[in-house]
Amino acid sequence: MAAIDLSIDQLQLDSLNPRITGVDTQRGVLQEILDDQGEKLYTLAEDMVNQGLSPIERLLVQREKKDSDRFITLEGNRRVAALKILVNPHVLTSLQLKESLQKRFEKLAKGFDRKNIEPIACFEVANRDEGNQWIYLRHTGENEGRGVVGWSGIATSRFRGNDPALQALKFVREYGNLNDDQTRLIDDRKFPITTLDRLLSTREVRDLIGVEIMERKLRSGLSADEVMKPLRRIVLDLAEKEINVSRLKNKAEQVEYIKKFDTKDKPDLSKIDAVRSIEEIHGKEFKSKPGKQTASKRRISDPSERKTLVPRQVKLNILDNKVAAIFKELKKLNIEDAPNALSVLLRVFLELSVDCYMDSHSMPLRFKNKQNKFIDKTLKQKVKEVVEYLVKVENRDRRDFTGITRGLSVEHSPLYIDLLHAYLHNRFVTPKTPDLMGAWDDAQRFFERIWP
Repeated sequence: MAAIDLSIDQLQLDSLNPRITGVDTQRGVLQEILDDQGEKLYTLAEDMVNQGLSPIERLLVQREKKDSDRFITLEGNRRVAALKILVNPHVLTSLQLKESLQKRFEKLAKGFDRKNIEPIACFEVANRDEGNQWIYLRHTGENEGRGVVGWSGIATSRFRGNDPALQALKFVREYGNLNDDQTRLIDDRKFPITTLDRLLSTREVRDLIGVEIMERKLRSGLSADEVMKPLRRIVLDLAEKEINVSRLKNKAEQVEYIKKFDTKDKPDLSKIDAVRSIEEIHGKEFKSKPGKQTASKRRISDPSERKTLVPRQVKLNILDNKVAAIFKELKKLNIEDAPNALSVLLRVFLELSVDCYMDSHSMPLRFKNKQNKFIDKTLKQKVKEVVEYLVKVENRDRRDFTGITRGLSVEHSPLYIDLLHAYLHNRFVTPKTPDLMGAWDDAQRFFERIWP
């Protein structure tokens, strides 16, 4: 492989590009890309006119034929398609696209100067197989670190320059009197800072919690303790997954969430002083000295004192609203008071979790029988298939799923699938507290892998 500089005219679109189906002419490939990308291709073209090509991304090319001066674009076909249109917008007259989009392309092309683009930095590979390994990593996610690793929401906020949401997060982290577990959750790269930003971007929410945003700064006229109350509650609710974006989709839901705060989390809005950035608030202004709660100051819970089916400290990143609601009930209901309800909920939680995982990973939930009719897979079949997928595709340790796999077939396992069915359908089978707790404990690692 070698670095090489090329002109737009030397570059050919790739008819074998995964976005393309069943065409082998340059015009046909361009039409397919337009059909697939539409407005996105115009946006890309506009960006190249205004900003040029990205200096950190080369095109990956293969020589069309030996000794040829034309090259097939293995990686970068969207960019090449946009450039082909910009240097020759008349090509659009024989293609199918919205008239308004064609006119915008033609107008954009008038401001395009190919001298600002050429020569185009490329990298030549000897053959398609040599390039495929890099193309695959470029387009299939992180691949355990081998591919392109995306930024977390917090990293994105830092790059943009300390957004108001990041200011609120820092404020709570530094002065919110958090314990070690809470600090760890806030520092997690998966902290949903975009949801925090969504809340703070809503004027009605800001009015309720006594803050405002001016010149990209989060400001308040409240005292240090008062401004901390709602911000701490919001940040911890997000960190501990007590609230998520699916429950804050619109302004009405966001306002309702804030209005349900307890008195201890609501600021006293009657005492407003000079408005200043929360970054100007210092520790000495708090009535109670801020700082981390150390483990020695907190009572360490004894696992044997557990009163709920799911231990309180268990956190799952559940993306389905109904499943999340069931999980919340599993964590809150007292197991001694509601063993029958919890046994049914556990059975439902297991099946819905498995169904969600299979659906999100394009795993079929039905199969054809000998009569060529589609039949729903049993829970036992689905659990087995998900375990195999986690082990073979996601490279998980099979030992993590010993508890759940025993439940597929070992009759005396507390997670025995037929026993879970019996809790639901057999009036003579009564769940016992130790069995239910054992069932959850056997399945917990399985659920943690499904809802990471």
